[in-house]
Amino acid sequence: MTGTPGVLRKEDAMYVGRRMTRNLITVTGDTNILKVKNLLKQYSIDQVPVVEGKRIVGIITDKDIRRFSASPASTLSVHELNYLLSEMKAEEVMTKKVFTVTPGTAIEEAAKLINEKRVNSLPVVVGDELVGIITTCDLLNVLLEFLGVGLSSHRFEVTFPNRKGEIAKIAAMINQFGLTIVSMVTAAVREGSPIRTAIIRLDGSDPSALIQALTEAGYGITEEYRGRKESP
Repeated sequence: MTGTPGVLRKEDAMYVGRRMTRNLITVTGDTNILKVKNLLKQYSIDQVPVVEGKRIVGIITDKDIRRFSASPASTLSVHELNYLLSEMKAEEVMTKKVFTVTPGTAIEEAAKLINEKRVNSLPVVVGDELVGIITTCDLLNVLLEFLGVGLSSHRFEVTFPNRKGEIAKIAAMINQFGLTIVSMVTAAVREGSPIRTAIIRLDGSDPSALIQALTEAGYGITEEYRGRKESP
């Protein structure tokens, strides 16, 4: 590994190019739908790009195929339906309006686009060439990594005043008790909001003394969901 110590390299940052799938399963416009259906099942994927050479021209999802199968064709026998699917071409079923990103797109921008367009994946292109695909599962894996899920840790939430220096104070208190932050995530808040919340995961050491000190310092601590009291 090369590079200047302490300097975050571009390839270490959260960009689509680091998280996308590069070994793609693709089909062409003249591929029959039965083959597409079998590919989705064989590789346990939910969508497959349709290409002409290296250029993406559409995308077919499992939902597209199921929607077609739920049409009047569903009254056919399995053999008849498979025959019908074998006669249909990818270009007849595919979604032609495809939303794409580039390897240099930030992960959060890709997540925003997936959410806005209500799609499950985004093909990744460089110019006209398809180079990868990023899915909702890929983005969830990024979230889980940032939250430190799967690592031995103690999770709690801290509510604190929305003013400068509070996060630094909390981090300093954690350090004073000799604990290590596994992850610390705080949501953006609207201007003028008086409070904000951080989700903190610490190493496996007992954080009881820290939590008591944070509480005594006026911070709100939540270690488990208690629910809301029902109105009488």
